[in-house]
Formats: sequence, structure tokens, C-alpha cells
Amino acid sequence: MPEMKKDTEPILSDKNIGKEFRKIKKMFAGIEDENKKALVVKIIEEVAFQKVAMQAARQEMIENGLQTETKNASQKFIKENPAVATYDRYARSYTSNMKQLIELLPPKEKKTVSKLTALRDED
Repeated sequence: MPEMKKDTEPILSDKNIGKEFRKIKKMFAGIEDENKKALVVKIIEEVAFQKVAMQAARQEMIENGLQTETKNASQKFIKENPAVATYDRYARSYTSNMKQLIELLPPKEKKTVSKLTALRDED
């Protein structure tokens, strides 16, 4: 699966994963319990990787479509782009891990998330 933006660095890279990790970790700066902090860091590492992997799969789908053509000898088959399954698999884990992280947020950040949830649920 190509993981390149046109003429740039790969989407799925340590640089992008680290950037996502730092962005999420900021929300958990208020955690004082070292055991809880260690657990949160492990989950954030996974979430950061999952998000960047989803971005790479998404880019693959945008560039090559949701289906690919496969040739086997004289036959041609249309099948799902493997990036679709990759995206789906990571999206499920990402959602589950994000729910865990939200539950572990320090109280101040939980209020912010609750306000965002309330805004999302309006209508």
C-alpha cells in the first residue's frame, strides 16, 4: 500500500506519529498518579499510531479508489482496496482506545470534552 503524499514524505512515519502523540499527550499533563500516567502514555502511543495509519490508508483510498482491479492470468477481478480493511480495522481500535483515554482525562479536560460532546449532540 503506498503511503506517500505526492512528492513528499510518507504519511506513516515516526515524525507524524510523534507529532500526533505530543498533541494528545498535552491533554493529560494534569495526571499526577505515575501508574495512571504510564497507562495513559501506552494508550496514547497506540492511538497516535492508529490515527496516522488511518490517514495513510485514507490517502491510499483517495488516490486509488475503494476498489482495485486484480489480474490472474487472463481473468480480471474487481476487489476491495486493501486500504479499506486497514482503515476499518484501525478505526475500530482507535475509537475504543479514545473512549478509554476520555475516561482517564483529568477533571478539567473532561469538562471540555463534555462541552464538545454537548455541542455535537445538539439538534
